[in-house]
Amino acid sequence: MKLSHLNGLRALEATLRNGTFTAAADELGVTVAAIGQQIRGLEAYLGTMLFERLPSGARPTQEALSVATRLTVGFTQIDDAFGDLARTRKSGKLRIAMSHFMLDDWLAERMPDFHRLFPGIEVSYAVSESYVDLLNSDVDMAIRFSPEPGPEYDFDHLHHGGFVPLCTPEFAAANGLDPRTDDLTGVALYQFHDVTTDPAWVGWPELLARHSISKNDPGPVQQISGYRVALAGEGLVLVGLTESFNDLKDGRLVAPLGPEFVNQFSFGYRLVWPSGRTLTRAMRDFRTWVLAERDVFIREASQLLGVKLR
Repeated sequence: MKLSHLNGLRALEATLRNGTFTAAADELGVTVAAIGQQIRGLEAYLGTMLFERLPSGARPTQEALSVATRLTVGFTQIDDAFGDLARTRKSGKLRIAMSHFMLDDWLAERMPDFHRLFPGIEVSYAVSESYVDLLNSDVDMAIRFSPEPGPEYDFDHLHHGGFVPLCTPEFAAANGLDPRTDDLTGVALYQFHDVTTDPAWVGWPELLARHSISKNDPGPVQQISGYRVALAGEGLVLVGLTESFNDLKDGRLVAPLGPEFVNQFSFGYRLVWPSGRTLTRAMRDFRTWVLAERDVFIREASQLLGVKLR
């Protein structure tokens, strides 16, 4: 089959899938005239009409429609094969998508260890609070906080994470906060501003009711803030474990109300990549390394908070 025939099939598939010559031309980055020329050449080679030319536009024939699905599957497989070859070529590079919270507060300080172990791998990041399209981008893998992904993705579970009330040791001591606390009147309560859609998340009003704790101050029960208000010694802040773990580990923050106030999410943090994608050496090395870091994190966080994290 000549290359011109392959281009004609590509033009035919794009037109059938998009519905018009114009949409196909936009997708393939060519002119409408070029699409028409490629399809006419294919018709001449095959000796059959693929489109009826009508005053209202071109309409695909039954012969063309009968192969539409197979053409789409075939070109998808070609694109996938090309992508695998391209990833093999750049096997010393790795691009990972994640939120800035995951990068700045959890991954960043661990990455020097990865670079020491794998000095030949160049890592870059696509930082976004929205999911990056792994099927149609240059991103290899993603760390996502989400429900379990669908069948179009393969994944490794990292951890569920959770949220917990935190403050400085000095704030806890000054306000007499400990696991026996049953009244938070006079204690400034804050909620982290970046609230997840995870149904396990609740705010201070729900937590106080759940644990039968009183708070009789005038005004709202809680204010909204970043968790650094806790680091400033200004209040007891309901914040995510992933964002705050390093400060907990280093003793800058404490969880004074005890393990009963550690709430685990129903969603989870996962390392995700497209199902069936051939993993490059860089992807395999990162996957092995981050799973080992996951195990250390779960063990240390469980010991620190007095709960069994998942």
